[in-house]
Amino acid sequence: MVIWGREQVSLKGPKIIFFIYNIDNCMLIVLNAEPSSNSSKSYVIYHPLSGQCVKVNTNNELELGDCEWASKWNQEGQQIKLVGNGTYIEAVSDGSQVKVSNDCKSKQSFWKTLSATNLHLGTLDEQGQNLCLQRESTTSPKIVTKKCICIDDNPACLDDPQSQWFQLVTTNV
Repeated sequence: MVIWGREQVSLKGPKIIFFIYNIDNCMLIVLNAEPSSNSSKSYVIYHPLSGQCVKVNTNNELELGDCEWASKWNQEGQQIKLVGNGTYIEAVSDGSQVKVSNDCKSKQSFWKTLSATNLHLGTLDEQGQNLCLQRESTTSPKIVTKKCICIDDNPACLDDPQSQWFQLVTTNV
């Protein structure tokens, strides 16, 4: 594992950005940390393939965008809660855009990592099938849920799961 960092100065003040490159898993994780921050720990949801982060749009749907403007999240058990307004990530159905909702009792608002890489965030649909977060396409910022790809590390799986790779990354800025 290789770790390096650099200081970045923005209008919000200085912060340290740590880059972690895990050679074994060929992953780059970007962590934001402000040494003097009194902010509590939260998470951003990072999409390694695009290098973008999840944000909530004006329609309460999840989409990808610049990590500087990413939504902040808390993990409460198996639920992922938007910081500041009490809504939870909730799947609608296979192929539908993911939204935030006040319905914390819905089975589709319970999420867990499903693969050995810990890069698939999935929930169960109404039929009990695993649905994973997925970038809709390379030309769209929309995040949908789709049947999970290659979550069992089966070497015979020829599909590319990277569009479904999402990771909760700790931040304090």
